[in-house]
Amino acid sequence: METIPASAAVEIEHQLAKYGIQPHGDVSQLNWSDPVPLALEVGGQIVDTAALYMPEMSATAALRAAHSIPLDVPLFVVGSRIHASSADTMRTRGIWFIDEVGNAYLRGRGLLIDVRGQRGHVSVHSGARDKSSPANPFTPKRAQVVLVLLYEPALADAPLREIAERSGVSLGMAKDAIDALEHIGFVEQLGSRRRLIRQGELLDLWASAYPAGLGRANRLAVVRGDVYQWAMPAELDFAVSGECAVPRLIRNPESLVLYIDGGRDKRLLRSLMLTNRWHNDPHGNIVVRDLFWRDLHPTGQPNTAPVQLVYADLLASRESRQLEVADEMRRNNEGLVEI
Repeated sequence: METIPASAAVEIEHQLAKYGIQPHGDVSQLNWSDPVPLALEVGGQIVDTAALYMPEMSATAALRAAHSIPLDVPLFVVGSRIHASSADTMRTRGIWFIDEVGNAYLRGRGLLIDVRGQRGHVSVHSGARDKSSPANPFTPKRAQVVLVLLYEPALADAPLREIAERSGVSLGMAKDAIDALEHIGFVEQLGSRRRLIRQGELLDLWASAYPAGLGRANRLAVVRGDVYQWAMPAELDFAVSGECAVPRLIRNPESLVLYIDGGRDKRLLRSLMLTNRWHNDPHGNIVVRDLFWRDLHPTGQPNTAPVQLVYADLLASRESRQLEVADEMRRNNEGLVEI
């Protein structure tokens, strides 16, 4: 059980003090194996947390750790420096954190500390990455691989080249994703065969990371237009997602998510916008994304995105009606329940 280096503990206490936070406990005893109780005093208020030292501050590992503590106790992650995408994922899931350079997120009753973009000096102990530390399987390209495996779990045992082609990534990236999933316990090696396991947990982690990761990276445009009247060229491969993909659950959708093949071609995107009279609007009701997968055809639902992606897009909307439907799908849709 490795504890936080002394120099890191001192720096974390210094950063906490900058924000008027006094730990009631020994920060130097934090470890990266098990969250330990750590009370924080903020403005005379005592808040109980479960604190965990994480050298790499991985959102994946933090989400896994959060499952092991009571729902009413916030997980509080400390470490050297947090990556922006990991910070976004942790904020979304209500995980507290602070790093050595002052990036922080703590939110509770009467408490909000949200500091971003700090890039100060990090002590020397964090300079080298521990080789045993797992890669993040939810970076945008690896997340594409995870989506394809969740939709078709048997692909976990397919040749890496096939996984790469179906996921729209390079051969090396497909291998990286499989290795990362194996390292953190979602791919099991049985002799010469591979098997995807703990699929429900993997789906929850993947969907949580989606808005700040893959969902952000493959967004081509946000526009405003009519979500009922729109047209696509006959030869263009596209898929509908979000609330328009679940007409039985949402009768009068107000937004549309479209995945289009070849959308990185600006001429194609511009042509679609002209044809459909869409106009750019950062707060628009139509999100156009890149269709990255190959040969995933939902049964009986042509031109509909894989159900796991529909679920993730509903969650990413952060709109109450869509969140309720996403929750219902997670409990009742056979493509999400059976995994």
